[in-house]
Amino acid sequence: MERPYVLSCHCGAVELEVDAELRDVLECNCSVCGRSGFLSWYVPHETVKLISQKQKLSSYYWRFASEGFHFCATCGTPVFRSWRDAISVNARCIRGLDVFTLTPKRTNGRHEMPPGPYD
Repeated sequence: MERPYVLSCHCGAVELEVDAELRDVLECNCSVCGRSGFLSWYVPHETVKLISQKQKLSSYYWRFASEGFHFCATCGTPVFRSWRDAISVNARCIRGLDVFTLTPKRTNGRHEMPPGPYD
């Protein structure tokens, strides 16, 4: 696959381009990722470009006011998460990518992050 990578939700209403090397994909078992199946690929902010209109996004902020999960308001697919230092995009949303070709590293978010209200 060639860069930039194009990511989209299931219905195609939300699209991103990411111009970064695909590596270090993380699978997390925290209460959010464990439920949604989010497969994190952390990239610098400047490598991500929103192609679709921003109003197609819905957001869920849980622990911090400036960091949240952003998903399609139509089909519900989680596409990316905003962080202070980077953006975590959902590698499962990369068009044409078979995620079974990846070897994700696992992170124990369930036990390493402070508990939230529904953990």
